[in-house]
Amino acid sequence: MATLIAASDAQAWLEKTKTNINNTLDTDLVTEVQEMILRKLDGTFDLSSCVDPGTTPELLRTIIAMEYASRYYARAYSEDNDQTNRYALTLKTDAEALINGILGGSISLPGVPPLSDPGSPLFYPTDQSSAMCPTHDDPSLGPAAFSMGKVF
Repeated sequence: MATLIAASDAQAWLEKTKTNINNTLDTDLVTEVQEMILRKLDGTFDLSSCVDPGTTPELLRTIIAMEYASRYYARAYSEDNDQTNRYALTLKTDAEALINGILGGSISLPGVPPLSDPGSPLFYPTDQSSAMCPTHDDPSLGPAAFSMGKVF
């Protein structure tokens, strides 16, 4: 899998005096982070056009870079105690909030078309099926037999 972020995207989230990635991303780590984030968005958006940093929307690059920086920072400053690194946790939480906002529809992902219209129902029947005539194969076609508020 090609890298969807540049080293500068990740370095922007790291404290320069504490951690410098020297314009080189850890290939295994960035692949793992990208795969995780793309899988979360895969059923909702068409991400086939995201093949490099130039074709990946800025918001998606930001999320990947935040998650990468979080894991990089947590790994670099991990110790033998059970405490979680606060800054790494903050980055991870913020990245997750952005993903949840995108999936929930409160944050748009410019430049990436959704796979379906979030305003339309994804279940049967539809208005078109109500206008059709019932058939032997599908007797449920046709107008509704009953509706709410109708007195029998």
